[in-house]
Amino acid sequence: MKIVGLEIKKVKIGKFFPKKNEVELHIFFNDGADKEIFKTVKIDDSEHAGEEVLADLKKMIKNIHREDVKEGESIIENFLNIVVKQEDEFIEETGKFLEKVKIKMEGLINKKDAEGYMDLIRELKSLKLEF
Repeated sequence: MKIVGLEIKKVKIGKFFPKKNEVELHIFFNDGADKEIFKTVKIDDSEHAGEEVLADLKKMIKNIHREDVKEGESIIENFLNIVVKQEDEFIEETGKFLEKVKIKMEGLINKKDAEGYMDLIRELKSLKLEF
């Protein structure tokens, strides 16, 4: 059995699509080496978005580490277990983070004048979540 430790370090905002209610997240993590992925997430259901991000991240890591498994090994030796550091905290905090993003995007959509528009965009782009 192979055990892979996953530590999520930071989540930042990349692109955002207010009309689609989507945001691109830049997720920085370590599974033996520092890596970064981009994941587009719908923020309609921010509570379940953290679980979705984590599930997709686990799938990706399984695919990466499957390449390390040698043929001819038994099933138990081929089994891959991913241990996520602070998994519950990540899911909860990501939900709260995406709720903040949703509120900022709604403020951006509802903005009727040009005054302060760029400041709202900068605020949204500067949001990040660190662990």
